[in-house]
Amino acid sequence: MSVRPAVIIPAMRRHLGFGMTAQRDLEAVESARLGQRFEALGYDELWANDARLGSGLATLAAASDGTSRIDLCVGVIPLSERTTASIASEVASLGIPHERLVLGVGTGSSSSLALVREAVADLRTLLPDVRLAIAALGPRMCGLGGEIADVVLLNWASPERIAWARALVDEGAHAAERPAPRVAGYVRVAIGADADPRLTAEAARYRGRPRPYTRLFDAQQVDDRGIPGIATADPGAVPGLLEPYRTALDSCVVRALPADPSMEGWLAVAAAATLPA
Repeated sequence: MSVRPAVIIPAMRRHLGFGMTAQRDLEAVESARLGQRFEALGYDELWANDARLGSGLATLAAASDGTSRIDLCVGVIPLSERTTASIASEVASLGIPHERLVLGVGTGSSSSLALVREAVADLRTLLPDVRLAIAALGPRMCGLGGEIADVVLLNWASPERIAWARALVDEGAHAAERPAPRVAGYVRVAIGADADPRLTAEAARYRGRPRPYTRLFDAQQVDDRGIPGIATADPGAVPGLLEPYRTALDSCVVRALPADPSMEGWLAVAAAATLPA
């Protein structure tokens, strides 16, 4: 069986991204000129995950109005809830530039590697010029990402865990005789007097999810070593604290945990992450 090749990726360069949740009020996203403001701050990528609030693709389309260069990345669409045909149809209806789109998929409520493998093969046919990302928490998905993806997206990973995951991604790519994909990762950032409780509460929310996240936290000995991410009272400390993640990742994606959960709250964290070190 022939295998459709991955999209060719330019030479590796470290990127800074910002991650937001999908929004229902797309007019508010568009009027806030989020994409333009992130571009002005120097961000290379804007990520939005599918959520009950709305579509990640639709959120990116709304946020991208007036932008010219920032990559638009979905991280990720759950394959347990969406077909590849419906995903491709939404991409077409929204008119997102294919050269700026990174389309991420994950198992969702499933745990099937076969589901991801088949979906990526389908999407290579349906959207041949779009870069494809897969979400990876454990060793098997990291290896599969190295084998078939253009980007592997990590979550709740310490710099040490990122290095561990990258080795598995590289092994998968080597076995498939292809260049290793980019490794991206969400890094939670909380700023303010109650930053530590906010980071702890967000981690607890994920620990209440299906077992893969419980295994992920246990594997990193989070209770002893601390929660991956950044919590600080001082906005000026964020770039230095973020540096180990930026060094470990090809795309370091800031996921804001603002005290004010609004677009302006997100932008305040985004600005702190780009302050001079």
